Amino acid sequence: MMKTSDKKINAGTYSIFIGNNALKNLNRFLSQDKYANSKLFILADENTLKHCFPSLRNVERLKHTPIIKIKSGEANKKIENCQKIWKDLSKNYADRKSLLINLGGGVISDLGGFAASTYKRGIDYINIPTTLLAQVDASVGGKTGIDFNNVKMK
Repeated sequence: MMKTSDKKINAGTYSIFIGNNALKNLNRFLSQDKYANSKLFILADENTLKHCFPSLRNVERLKHTPIIKIKSGEANKKIENCQKIWKDLSKNYADRKSLLINLGGGVISDLGGFAASTYKRGIDYINIPTTLLAQVDASVGGKTGIDFNNVKMK
């Protein structure tokens, strides 16, 4: 049950959760039948692993979740990192019911969303934005993408 300070905004095919009880709501979300038996993965960079990731360890389902780490920065939003994500998912036996949790700013949201949408013809993903720009841009609207030959591919 969400408290009155929490908001759930239905945005067509997905929902946006905002509020002080985000971790409790995330735990509740991950406990739904749809994800009860799913393999979960977290995508993060060195900054979010250091500053934001410790909070996620309080979410029961994420205590032993494999972490896929990439370097931070726009220069790392490239096909090689997408391939790394695909390889790490494959190595950990991700299947079509798996869920990728993107913990980070715009690069993590864009790259993680792109990798998830193209892995095995698409797996579900959640963006947990850690920057203001990611909160108002990359994590909302389903925009995903990588940079290729110095061009943004979306």
